[in-house]
Amino acid sequence: MCGIAGHFGQEEISFNQLIKIKSILKHRGPDANGHFRKKIDKNNLLLLHTRLSIIDLNKRSNQPFFYDDSILIFNGEIYNYLELMLELKMLGHKFNTTSDTEVLIHSLRQWGLSALNKFEGMWAFAWYDLREKKLFLSRDRFGEKPLYYLTKKNNFYFGSETSIFNSFLKEKLEI
Repeated sequence: MCGIAGHFGQEEISFNQLIKIKSILKHRGPDANGHFRKKIDKNNLLLLHTRLSIIDLNKRSNQPFFYDDSILIFNGEIYNYLELMLELKMLGHKFNTTSDTEVLIHSLRQWGLSALNKFEGMWAFAWYDLREKKLFLSRDRFGEKPLYYLTKKNNFYFGSETSIFNSFLKEKLEI
């Protein structure tokens, strides 16, 4: 189990809000945490991850994970990642980790959103493509991994738990 959270919109998320969200999600991923912020045109992007290390325990597999002008935060497990890694290697991909996270991001870059049809497992992830300036969220077919989202005043918020939304927003929500 890991924790993911993010925001895309004109609101600027403060450092204190960021720390609060990480503390809320720490129980989902006590081994590492990280975040990525970027101003994109008039919007702000924030991707946040707390990690429970299961596959490739090395810190090189911490998230957010970067590959070829894209960024990924991921909660779950791709069961067939070794088979997909082999297929991607045959297509010329080189890997720096033995993680399903790296296989996931390479798959998205190689096959686009049709990569979802190849995945066996349980997941919730957010992938931002810097080239296309697009944010894509996905949850596994059976909804085993949680992924909640909220829009408010042209801002899009998402995460593994609804409890993070009050930390993103200035006022308290009744959820």
